[in-house]
Parts: sequence; C-alpha cells; structure tokens
Amino acid sequence: MDKIYLISHTQNQAVKNLKVCEIEFLKFSVDLSKFEALVITSKNSIEALKFNNIKKVNLKVFSIGDGSTKEALKYGFSDIYTAKNSHGNEFANEIASFLKGKKTLFLKAEKTVSDVGGILIKNGAILTKITAYKNNFLNLDESLKPPLGSILIFSSPSNVEGFIKNFGKIDESYKVVVIGNATAKLLSSHKNLIISEKQSIDKCLKLAKNLINQ
Repeated sequence: MDKIYLISHTQNQAVKNLKVCEIEFLKFSVDLSKFEALVITSKNSIEALKFNNIKKVNLKVFSIGDGSTKEALKYGFSDIYTAKNSHGNEFANEIASFLKGKKTLFLKAEKTVSDVGGILIKNGAILTKITAYKNNFLNLDESLKPPLGSILIFSSPSNVEGFIKNFGKIDESYKVVVIGNATAKLLSSHKNLIISEKQSIDKCLKLAKNLINQ
C-alpha cells in the first residue's frame, strides 16, 4: 500500500500518512442550553467543545458524516441526524427545513469553501456561528513529497492547499481521491480525480485501492 498517501490529520496504518497542516483549536465560551440544534461539518467541531470544556447539553445534532457522528456520540450527544449527502452545500440544503425558525449553533473552521451558514440563514434558521478551529500549514522538506505516480487522498481543501504550498502544483501523474465537492473544486483541472460519495476516509481508501495497477 506504499503507493497510497493519505494527506490528512487522520492517521491510517494501511497507507502512507502525510501531514501538511495541523489543527489549532480556538478559545470560545458558549452555553449550549440556549440552542435547539448544533450543526457540525467536522469532528473538529466536537474536539473544539472538549478543548474549551463546554458543558454538554443533549440538543439535536446535525452531522455531515459518520466521522463527525462518532465524535458526537463519544462526547455524549445521542440525538444525532447524520447527513445522507456529505458534501457541504448539499448537506446544508438537506437539513435546512429541519432548522427553520430554530436557534442553531454552527461550529465552523476559520476558513471554509462551502457556504453552510449562508444557506441555513437564507432558509430561516436562527443561526449563531462560532469559529472553533483553524488550520495552520506546516513547512515540510522536499524529500517528503510522494513519488510521481502515487495515489493521493485529500481529506479537506486545507490539505490540498498545504500540499501545494509545500510541493507546488499537483503533477498529473498522481491519481487523486478527495472527500467532498469543496475539496474537488481546488483540483477541478486535474485529470485523474475521483470524488468520494461519502465523507469517509474508509470510503476513500477503498476507492484508492481500486486504482492500484490501473
């Protein structure tokens, strides 16, 4: 599996792991009891609650994917809606009708490509947005660049940006698997690109393994 490189914060022993940026959790205070719903588009939203020692209140959680849902369950939430469509804007449109008129908290990254918050507000959610975490790019040695012809898995737009910052334009010899349309947009001109239907590292790994020897 050495041909497959996972460019992500998440580590996986089955493939090569390459970390091009790291998460920094930001300090904030919030009373969850003042809200009827919580929207999360990453497991980092839940990690940010832990980082800030936010008291858990069992409100309705709207999660973009299985990874986020697992973290929410670990934190103690039990009433969780997991998206059928795990792409950012599509996720927002899917849950918008449930959140119309409801006091909703959205814990977001500092920089986002999708417009989840804007879509929810447009559809009537009473939304409070908190920037809960951000990505900081690492400076890597050129020797860490994956060999040409490798299969690359990108788990987020920031990981694409971090790769390009360190190693330059992504060569066409790479076969690329991405989570989500937002990540795919940054690589729209790349010929060998596959978009995972689900926001799942495991799903991406299966797609990547199918590309070996192709």
